[in-house]
Amino acid sequence: MNQDTSQKLFQQTMEMWIEPEIDKRKSFNRIPDDFKLKSAQIIFSLDRGWNKVRLNEEVKAIAKCKVNCAKKKGDSVYEKDIDEIESIDLTEKDPNCAHITLLLFKNNWVISFDFMYNKKRINQHIEAAKEFLDSAKENLEKKRLRPFFENSFACAELSAKAVLLQLPDKEILQGKNHETRINRFKNWANLGNVKQKHSHILERLNQLRSSARYLCSTEFKNENPEGIISKLNEMITFAESRIK
Repeated sequence: MNQDTSQKLFQQTMEMWIEPEIDKRKSFNRIPDDFKLKSAQIIFSLDRGWNKVRLNEEVKAIAKCKVNCAKKKGDSVYEKDIDEIESIDLTEKDPNCAHITLLLFKNNWVISFDFMYNKKRINQHIEAAKEFLDSAKENLEKKRLRPFFENSFACAELSAKAVLLQLPDKEILQGKNHETRINRFKNWANLGNVKQKHSHILERLNQLRSSARYLCSTEFKNENPEGIISKLNEMITFAESRIK
């Protein structure tokens, strides 16, 4: 991020969230009139449905820094020990939140942000997708095609949801409707954010469920299971790449 963009983000963050919060607290005598801002943080939460502004000692974050002296694990680190702040992440107390964090470091403001939601949930969905993929592979080895297709659909849907959970969309977070997730993922693919073939395999596996699970036809026997496994591996790899 260049300096002009960083400055604009800093100004907008101050004007939209931090300055109004400071004014509000002053009006309720919760902070003194001569309050000095040293750090601030805006936590964006889908779970709460509202944003939280933290000031100074309320800020909770993990900073990756370059230090200028030897430190052991557990040692205190002070501003004088740090040459550069490389990145700022949320702690485990805010596992599914997005954030903007500002730190006053050696008389200059450091701004860090991550607008990806649901990181912990995304990891959980990816792990579940991998388990269903392992089950699908085992079923294929034993020529159990019906459970193979059921597990393949579960893997594809979980992988797709892991991608969609990055967005501030409560319907994806709370909804349980297959068609909603499939359509949202299709729209996301149409916008160029995921590969079309990933959307196609999710739709196709959903179509084949009635054939394989509910014995409506033998259509599922005409598919290429090895090709499906390959696409599912791609979907999981893509979902993982989005949170690194």
